Amino acid sequence: MRVTEATGPTETIPTEPMAPTPTARTGPIPTERTGPTPPPAEPPRALAELIGQAAAADFLATSFGRDVWRIRLEPAAARAYFGWERLNAALAEHRLGPPRLRLERAGQDVTRSAGKPRRTRRGESLYDLDVAGLNGALRDGATLILDAAHELSPPLQRLCAGLAADYTCAVQANLYACWGTTQGFDIHWDDHDVFVLQVEGRKTWRLYGPRRASPTRLDFHAEHPKPSAPIKEIVLEAGDLLYLPRGYWHAAVGCGEPTLHLTIGLTRKTGADFLHWLADRSVSDAAFRADLPFEQGDPAMADRLADLLRSIGDSDPAELARAYRRHVEAAQAQRPKLSFPLIGQPHEPLDPGTRLTLADGPATLRPAEGAGYVVLRWRGVDFTLAEELAPALRRLADRQTVTLAEFRDLMAERERPLADDLVHELIGRGVLAARRP
Repeated sequence: MRVTEATGPTETIPTEPMAPTPTARTGPIPTERTGPTPPPAEPPRALAELIGQAAAADFLATSFGRDVWRIRLEPAAARAYFGWERLNAALAEHRLGPPRLRLERAGQDVTRSAGKPRRTRRGESLYDLDVAGLNGALRDGATLILDAAHELSPPLQRLCAGLAADYTCAVQANLYACWGTTQGFDIHWDDHDVFVLQVEGRKTWRLYGPRRASPTRLDFHAEHPKPSAPIKEIVLEAGDLLYLPRGYWHAAVGCGEPTLHLTIGLTRKTGADFLHWLADRSVSDAAFRADLPFEQGDPAMADRLADLLRSIGDSDPAELARAYRRHVEAAQAQRPKLSFPLIGQPHEPLDPGTRLTLADGPATLRPAEGAGYVVLRWRGVDFTLAEELAPALRRLADRQTVTLAEFRDLMAERERPLADDLVHELIGRGVLAARRP
């Protein structure tokens, strides 16, 4: 093995403000589009598992990155990701405090009313939830916010990891729960795409539309006039899924009953992100490290910049695309998938029925340049392996389970003893997770 590491019906939203009116519970809600983007031949796996193959295809073709979109799922399916019981267990079993867990009311942080800070005898600062204070703040209209909720729910973690692999981007799920009708956050927009999954109860969403195409986090410092009136008001019920592209102004308010929803945010890379990476990469070239000749005047500066831009223009776009993808994949945050007590020790015997799965992260399988080999790319790392293993590797890349016996059977008889060494190596690197039969 060689390893190479990388550093329903549609509804148009009017453009003029109108009196808020509830909409039907199903169907996408497109806005004016900035231009079609050809969808992939087959919808990404995690998205299709969330909303179904046909709905995913429609969403990608009409709305992703451009338009508001809405669909209704089964309420039980939504609760499987994170319901009331899982929230109660998370607060009881984990030490959760600010800034990860906080309370917001009418745009103000009121977290201090729900906890008791204390210091251990070693001087460590801790935060204990005060049940009476927490319930009192929620009765007074505060919204409970729990960031990175996917780290506390295996089903939600799998969904977020799948979306991160599908779109090679950072994905995080946050949880919001409230009981009253006070608005938690003021009217705002996010610098990432958001899937809103209503899990319990109802919540009213006021939609104001975009003011700037594809804004980034830097735009938060710019002057953007806040919209005054919503162009649409909808009520989400348990099982409803609402998509908001980044930059879409919105606000949410409870309906006076217990309500819980998840926001799954996708922070995708932009052309500006690529240029930042390209700038960092260029320091390996002495021409880019050389001083710029400001003292020689603008004509000399223009000649030097022309040379630099020309060298960038001569680069192979396909090679740059591959290198940047590997960089982004390798830099993605990942929750570990461990196989304790197995840690990849070569002398540790493995049962032939040991079940193997690929750890979370982007994974692809392709032929190697040399005959007789294939390349498994996982999180920006290339593993060059024997071509005979391609069927098993393809199943792993498709998030299926493979047994050690199946690995062995695919290898030539003289090489089968190497199967255990290969599996141990991949377990030790965190690429494979093993479960005893």
